[in-house]
Amino acid sequence: MWECCKCHEQNEETFSFCWSCGTSNDGIEDKSFQGVDEIAPSSIKGQPVLVTSTGLAEYPDQQKVELLACVKCGSENIIPNVRIVTHTEEFKKDLQVEIYENPKALIFKGTHTGTLTAYICGQCGYTEMYISNPQHLLNQYRKNKKI
Repeated sequence: MWECCKCHEQNEETFSFCWSCGTSNDGIEDKSFQGVDEIAPSSIKGQPVLVTSTGLAEYPDQQKVELLACVKCGSENIIPNVRIVTHTEEFKKDLQVEIYENPKALIFKGTHTGTLTAYICGQCGYTEMYISNPQHLLNQYRKNKKI
């Protein structure tokens, strides 16, 4: 994690820009950065909104993620709940992430999985992926850290 020098928000190491203010991890401000308040459609301004770690606005209900506007271009032309698949020669299946129940085991690790879905901006193509059961995977991850 790194702390933004401008707004002091915590950011993931993989992010090179602050999700909250757009300042880079080396302190350079992005004058063109638009926060949620600037890009939100006028019909929802002032309503409670969550912001994901990448700055994407969504409704608080994690099981029913609703994209309000694209954070890259501000468009409301969003394609929701797009299925992400992986293909093999025999079949195709939903793309998933998995957390091990017992990560230190050599075999029989036990897995907990979550299916990925995407939201795609129909204007610029910006895409974000969401997991179907974030709370379950978070609980399993925290449990594993104690092992």
